[in-house]
Amino acid sequence: MNYVNTYFLDIITKHFFDFSGKEGRKVFWLFLLNCFVANLILSAIWATLGYIFSIVVLLPSLGILVRRLRDAGFSPWWALLLLIPVIGGIILLIMACFPSKQ
Repeated sequence: MNYVNTYFLDIITKHFFDFSGKEGRKVFWLFLLNCFVANLILSAIWATLGYIFSIVVLLPSLGILVRRLRDAGFSPWWALLLLIPVIGGIILLIMACFPSKQ
């Protein structure tokens, strides 16, 4: 239960609208993995549940992306690349792979 609390529920509940600070690679990627698995399970049960879940985790996902970009040494404004349909997401995933800048 500690794993789920640390890498999923805390981000959704306590950092729902938190765009300040930094976030490490491990927390970022485990949050995305947990979101993917939860969305897959909910979509298998009923497709509408998957859509609702995606809307619920939209702001926490954007917040953790901004914190991860800041930790990697990029400006948080790079998150606007999400507005470019396919290429923007690919570029941001590559940027999220960069190591932390201390």
